[in-house]
Amino acid sequence: MEEIKIERAKEKDWPYIQEKLKKYILDSADVNWKQFFVAKNSGKTVAFGRIKDHKEYFEIASLGVDYYHRGKGIGVKMLLFLTEEAKRQNPEKPIYSISHKPAFLKRGGFEEVVNAPKVLEHKKNRICKLDPANSRIMKLKSS
Repeated sequence: MEEIKIERAKEKDWPYIQEKLKKYILDSADVNWKQFFVAKNSGKTVAFGRIKDHKEYFEIASLGVDYYHRGKGIGVKMLLFLTEEAKRQNPEKPIYSISHKPAFLKRGGFEEVVNAPKVLEHKKNRICKLDPANSRIMKLKSS
């Protein structure tokens, strides 16, 4: 696997993040560069993701990996980093995520939930434009 360093996004990362959010059709509602973390390989940004604080729970959202860097474990590394960061911020809050690829989230310790927060149900049905029929709301098992 490539040598990947994950760090809090800086304002200079914002144009890259905005471009990729649009290109990959990811959640861009209420985005702010300060919510994001970026993964870099030799100083080049290759992935990103954010932690949304919904007060009662966290949501891992808008996680994307550059096309040419997919299949190398970077997405899972970013997912695990984001969940650990959310737990560090508040270990008592549950952590959710929505994906049209639930197997990806399962690799990070998530499981599908039936009774999810209403905001996430709304997001799944109205905001997640990429394969909504297969999108699943999932929760980190240990949260």
